[in-house]
Amino acid sequence: MMTLEPVLTPHGLLTLRQTAQAPALELNQGLRLEKAFLRGSGHGLLWLGADEVATVLPPVLSYWRALGMRYMTALCALPSVGDGRTKPPVPIPADGELDTMAAAVPPMTGAEYLTTSVLANLWQGMDAAFDAELVQAKLSLQEFLKSRHPAWNLVGRVHFNLAENRKDDEAPFAFLATYTTRLSAEAKAQHLPLGKALQEYSGARNRQRLLSLLMPVQRAAERSPWLKTLVNAGDIFHPLRWSPQQALQFLKDVPAIESAGWSCECRRVGA
Repeated sequence: MMTLEPVLTPHGLLTLRQTAQAPALELNQGLRLEKAFLRGSGHGLLWLGADEVATVLPPVLSYWRALGMRYMTALCALPSVGDGRTKPPVPIPADGELDTMAAAVPPMTGAEYLTTSVLANLWQGMDAAFDAELVQAKLSLQEFLKSRHPAWNLVGRVHFNLAENRKDDEAPFAFLATYTTRLSAEAKAQHLPLGKALQEYSGARNRQRLLSLLMPVQRAAERSPWLKTLVNAGDIFHPLRWSPQQALQFLKDVPAIESAGWSCECRRVGA
């Protein structure tokens, strides 16, 4: 077992130190965190947010993990970079969001030094750490995200869901397009109906995010006539009742759809 606590220095650096007063961590977990933070605050926060997403942590480390996961979520929302090995900078959250985060810091050594400016600097540190580790890994961005935790490769993407419903004889299948916005505390991708994206990303400020989310829709529609029909009619944003023929057409097009950046899932509902 290891006892580590985060410490924020007067210069705004986040470090770890061993102390008998801190809650105990599993030895391997403590060693992983210690190794990451020895590389710098950005690397430590990145490890917390990207790799420790489903592990049990003490409250103070959980707070800093939330910052790391917020960064990772924003990263996954960037415009598609395909299989490239570089990415644009991840935008720093607005000052109002940083104010809220700073006000929510739990009791810890150096909490009095936490400001929006410090949080912004830590965010930039994570961004620099991610770029450095991506280059070191020699992987594409999507491959690198998956190597940190498989669930990150699902966030910020659109998914097609086909469900069988035996209670509906006339249309025994249901189709729904969803998108993933974040990970839960159990590292499960959180799905919302795609139509919600039109509300969540309304306004000029979020236009680029919406375009990025829907880019795979346009690519897939170019390869699938029935999907192009759904997109042009706006039906892609609503739940649909499907006949067996429509479901079969979808299943035949799954390889082309997935190659355009979509995830497809088939399941059964009802009795």
